[in-house]
Formats: sequence, structure tokens, C-alpha cells
Amino acid sequence: MTRRVVYLAALGFLVIMLASLIIPGAELLVFMVYNLLLLGFYVTDIVIAPKPDVIKIARQEDEKLYFKTTNKIMFRVRNSHHNDLNVTLKDEISDFHFKVSDSDMEKKVPAGGESIFSYIVTPTKRGAFTFPSVHVRYQGYFGLCYRYFSVDLAKEFKVYPNLGDLSKYRLIITKHRLLMNGQKRIPKRGMGFEFESLREYVPGDDYKKINWAGTARANKLIVNQYEAEKNQPVYIVLDTGRAMSYSIRGYKKLDYSINAALILSDIVGQKGDNSGLMVFDTEVSTLIKPGKGSAHRNEMMEALYHIMDSEMSSDYVGAFIHLLGVQKQRSIVFIFTDFETSEEARELTEAVSILARKHVPVVILCVNESLEKISKGSAKDVRRVFNEAMAESLLDERKTLVRSLNLRGAICIETYAENFAIDTVNQYLVLKDRFS
Repeated sequence: MTRRVVYLAALGFLVIMLASLIIPGAELLVFMVYNLLLLGFYVTDIVIAPKPDVIKIARQEDEKLYFKTTNKIMFRVRNSHHNDLNVTLKDEISDFHFKVSDSDMEKKVPAGGESIFSYIVTPTKRGAFTFPSVHVRYQGYFGLCYRYFSVDLAKEFKVYPNLGDLSKYRLIITKHRLLMNGQKRIPKRGMGFEFESLREYVPGDDYKKINWAGTARANKLIVNQYEAEKNQPVYIVLDTGRAMSYSIRGYKKLDYSINAALILSDIVGQKGDNSGLMVFDTEVSTLIKPGKGSAHRNEMMEALYHIMDSEMSSDYVGAFIHLLGVQKQRSIVFIFTDFETSEEARELTEAVSILARKHVPVVILCVNESLEKISKGSAKDVRRVFNEAMAESLLDERKTLVRSLNLRGAICIETYAENFAIDTVNQYLVLKDRFS
């Protein structure tokens, strides 16, 4: 029953009142006649309404959706009947993992024609999800009844990490403006440089770069010009253990890390280097050897879209020894991880010292915002004073552990989760830069 039936029934009361004024005592007769007519039209509308097979529905979108961003889901609806039909669609999705907005799922489909229906969905979790059916509702000829049916349009959608920032980062890299203000460009241990060309000396050039043979031939100072080594292996290591399962502003640290990992991998490829991937917790679950290009990026995407965190403490030593076994060439290794206890930190420090014997480890940690907030509070009672003192003590201990990582050969970055991408790419550029 549509709203039109309700409106007509309400109109009937006005008709009855008007009839009672014109013909006193005729209210019951008018009531019965009016409602019998309304019921007759309603039943007729049900009987002569088009059959469901006149409506054909097909999904139009790609199977890929992107995490934390808006995605359009579209349907093509064809009406083979000789009359226009007012159709409403409802896709069967998980409300728990998807937020729906800006729906355009109710419209008129012309006779013998078709219309595009759509809605906007924002996934709140990565992984594979099946949308099983589409529920359809359409009106009868008189607009008094609805007919319902469901169509089995089961399709698996894969929710991938958000790639919306890639074009922005590529543009910034092209203009070479990603380095933050005040950050000095310095060469780091482990990066190589290849000879590019000869050029005339200009004030400020390093005297060590003077090419004496070229200088003798040209009778003026000539220097060697170098460019950063190409095809440098850059490994991205993701810890999926318990410490990465905590949420920050609605998203887990692991989600921020995966997004940063994809951006970093893309920039590494843009700069001519090869990116690899290792995922681990108690053991190594994924390992992709360094490469570049669109096929390699797709392989990285397929590996990352369904990765979930675990409740286990990670085995750093085992994972890094595994990496040493498969990666013989000296590489930069970006490690997205965190620790909650001093024991975990000591294990990470020990493992990093093993990795630093052959590679250049860069450890990315998330700032503990909860402790920072407590330590900056204004205490008014003994309990809060105690909590603030404990928070400050834990933060000091964390700073000590970070310094220990740096002393063991790692470059340690402690930053906010939203800055994982910008800070890791910055560090990569610093390591790639050839000038001091």
C-alpha cells in the first residue's frame, strides 16, 4: 500500500463531511461507497500490476572499493513494459562495515528504456565482502500498491587501501617540495651514487668531486656529477601484531601504516627504485621481493587489502632474520611497528641491531597520544597527580627506548598516525638525496 491510499482515505473523510452537509443522514452510505471504490481500485492495481520479469537489473561497477573514501555503486535498470514504472532499489550490504550516503535509488524508469541507479558507500574496514541481493520495489498502474521482489546479484567486493593521495604525492615529488621546512638534506649510510656526467666547477662544489683528467684537458676545473643509484631495494615491513591493533580516531594503526606503505611504494617506484613487502606477527605471512611497475603495485595491493591485525606479540628477531636470508643486497628497510611494553621494545632493539649489520633500518613508531594527553593535564587531586606522574615516566622511558634504537643503527621516526605517509616519504627522500 502506497501513501496515495492513505491520502485518498483521508480525502474520504472530507467527502463524508461534505455529504453530511448536503444530504443529512447519508454519511454511512457515502462512507461505504467511497471505501468500496477505493478498495476496488486498490485490488485492481494489485491484479494488473506488471510482473517482476519486466524489470532487469545489472551491477555496473568495478569489484574494487577503497577504504575510508567514497565509492559509487551503480545499477542499470531496464523496463521492458509498455508503461513507465516508479522503481526503488535497496542493495543488501553490511551496515556495520559500510556507511551509505547520497542515495539515488528511487526514480522513474521509462517504458522500454533504462535508468542508472546509484548510491555512495564508504567502507570502514578492509577485506572482501559479498553483497548478496538487491531488493526491488515498484508501483502499480494507479500508484496504489507496491510490488516487491529480490534479485540475486551476489558479488564480492574487495576493499583496498585508499589510493586517493597518490596523485598528490606524485605531483609534490615532481616539484621536489615534499621536504619539510628546516629539514636538512643529508646522505645516509647505505645509499649509493652513480656517475652521471662531467660539468664545470662552480663555487660550493665538493673538491673531492674534481675530475683531474678532465680538468687537465679542459684547462679549467671540471667535476664529476652523480645521481642517486637506481634500482635500490627498499623493503616495507609491516608488523600486524597486538601493538598495531589499537585505534586512533576510528582507524587502527595498521590501517594508517598500510596506506603509508602503498604511498611509499609508489614514490619509490617513481624515483627509479624497487619496493618490496614483508608482513609478519609471530611469523612471516607475506613476502614480496622488490620490484616496480603497475603489475608490481597490483601485487602489493592484492597482498595488503585483506591483512588484519592479531592479538599476538610479534617475533621481531625471527622476522628480521628471515628478511636477511632472502635479501642479500644492502637495502633500506622501513619498519611500521610499535611497542606497548619495555620487553617488546627491548626485543625490537635487539632485532634492529641484527638487521642493521647489513641494511639501513628505518623504524616508524606512533606517538602515544593517550600518554601525552594525561601528562599535560591539570591535576586537581592526588589520583590525577599520580596518573600524570606515571604518564610522564612512561613517556621518558619511551624516549630512552627510541634513543636506544638510534644507537643500535636504526633511524627512528616517532610521529602521529596521520603523518605516517608524509614522514616516511620525507625520510626516503633524505636517504636518496645526493647533496649535503
